[in-house]
Amino acid sequence: MNLGRITTAVLIASTLSACGGSNDSNNNSTPAKPSSTKVNVFSSVANCAVKGDVPNCHFENGIYVLNIGKNATSVQQKRVIAQVNNMMKWAHDDVRKQFANKRIVIGLMEASDVGERPTPAGEFAMKLNEQKQKGLTIDGIELVYIKNEDGTDESTRLTTYQKLLQVYDYYVDANNNSTAGTELTAAYQQFKRALKSAKVAADANKLEYLTFNECNYGNQQLGADRALGTPSPCTVIDEDKGKPTSMVDGEDISNGKPDMTHRVKLNLNPGALLGSLYEYKLDPSKNEVPFSNSGFVDQGVVASGQPDGLTDPKKVMNSWATPAIKPLNDYLNKWFFANK
Repeated sequence: MNLGRITTAVLIASTLSACGGSNDSNNNSTPAKPSSTKVNVFSSVANCAVKGDVPNCHFENGIYVLNIGKNATSVQQKRVIAQVNNMMKWAHDDVRKQFANKRIVIGLMEASDVGERPTPAGEFAMKLNEQKQKGLTIDGIELVYIKNEDGTDESTRLTTYQKLLQVYDYYVDANNNSTAGTELTAAYQQFKRALKSAKVAADANKLEYLTFNECNYGNQQLGADRALGTPSPCTVIDEDKGKPTSMVDGEDISNGKPDMTHRVKLNLNPGALLGSLYEYKLDPSKNEVPFSNSGFVDQGVVASGQPDGLTDPKKVMNSWATPAIKPLNDYLNKWFFANK
């Protein structure tokens, strides 16, 4: 008797009935439109290199992959451009049209460039970000670190895909009620409901289950409807008093930690989580795990509900295989892998 597979079958039946769907079908999907829209991708911008230039910089619609940091190389830039082109090639044409009408910057630099003492490159990036917040010059900016705090080069990983999904959620769609944007919001809400259904199924079988803490990317926008595993209020431990506090450096984090870069009035979790799932679907060996609970297993066939690929079949509900991921997986398949 294979206990792992019998237990999993029970979990699938209960969880998917609660979610209102079958795991091997996507009843809400529609045929992808032919991808005819061209998204311009640029590797430079004229007369725009230092902080003082920014107010007069002219960006066309499209995606700019810029070597902002002095140590960024053409090889690293080409790797990022390849990922940008891949995502645009694979995306639904409606998504491509949205990107084609925005001015997006992906900047390559070292993390230290925007540290406590910003370099000229860091000051340039921050000035661009200020212009974005004012609705001037560009519509969105993200940074890919060629040398992160831990020394890793994000251009060798899948980080660009992650950042593009965040850019899409925060700036390209920005809750403007496009069909793709509306369905993103719906998929994230379905995911939060599915987490609770998965917990019920897991509890019945004395198994672990997935939780998701929205505080990290809540951006002061969380309400009462919080994902399973998200405390209310959000707190951290005060290092001096040793007690929980919702005030950090004068900022209220009770409704999610504020993001100093993305000063938009949005919960940033949907874009960040979708980006991590996108990475895993492309290459599980290069993804970043978005779930903070230590028991999460970075393995499994996405949303399958089956223990395939798991070293411990009993971890199925706390891995990528959990059916709770299905709404997000369906969304990516429909809108961002429509032509892959």
